[in-house]
Amino acid sequence: MKLLKIISLLALGALLTGTAAIAQEAPGKKKLAITKIAPTESVKARMAKQGVGLSLSSVIEALDSQVYDRVLNTKRFEILERSDADALAKEAQAAGAAFQFQQADYILTIRVDGFNDRMETRTLAALGKTVTARVIELSAVAKITEVATQRAIASTNFQVSRRQADQLSANTTEKVGESSDVLITDITREMAQKIGSRVADAVFPARVIGKRDKVVTINRNDTSGIKVGQVWEVFTLGDELVDPDTGDKSREEISVGTVKIARVTPQNSQADILTDTGIDRLAIVRLKEDVPEPAAE
Repeated sequence: MKLLKIISLLALGALLTGTAAIAQEAPGKKKLAITKIAPTESVKARMAKQGVGLSLSSVIEALDSQVYDRVLNTKRFEILERSDADALAKEAQAAGAAFQFQQADYILTIRVDGFNDRMETRTLAALGKTVTARVIELSAVAKITEVATQRAIASTNFQVSRRQADQLSANTTEKVGESSDVLITDITREMAQKIGSRVADAVFPARVIGKRDKVVTINRNDTSGIKVGQVWEVFTLGDELVDPDTGDKSREEISVGTVKIARVTPQNSQADILTDTGIDRLAIVRLKEDVPEPAAE
């Protein structure tokens, strides 16, 4: 009896140790610090000169909160306290040193490097009338830095443009900016979604987490920017590659199929397999064909 009891205890201990080891191996969420979003000095000066400084400020403020929301809702990161990141970034800049946030795994910095807010007037000869529309264009550069190495792992420029028709009288067709907040809300949401998706994909590429018959499940939910109708390409990882010039290491990515998003849920997404030459669990998926954004009313 004693021998059986000892064997049972040893087996239980081995099971618990194995379970703990698996839990430790799970990557888990990464810690991310997001610095305060700001426009470049040239953009700020140009918008002030054109009289749309308030419009630019509204976009920056909205984008600041929208990016935080979109990144948080990827459910891939623990977002660190914003005020700490801003204070340390400012202190490091004043001292001429590199910004290091020791509690974070990654730092996200965003600079608005292009902005336009204007009214366009078009004459529709066939209808015999003039149509005035407000157009907002926004450009931003997002950079993700790995704190441990101070290496930029991704830097991407995003451009978003929205046009909204307004029924304006003749004496207001030349007015620039501040006529409506709808376009500002739309354009900042779209920009924030692009940035949030890029941040998640740079650190945690989207993956196939399940496959059943002709349907795969992807670990991206309804807050990640994934949309029904998109076509994604599927890759499996091959050999380790070393760049002969820089020594940088990467993994070979071999295309093994394409899938089309059919359903998006709060947990994940399902896609129909279009082509399959080796799709399996944990394969990486990347957007190949997007669906158009709905036109502003």
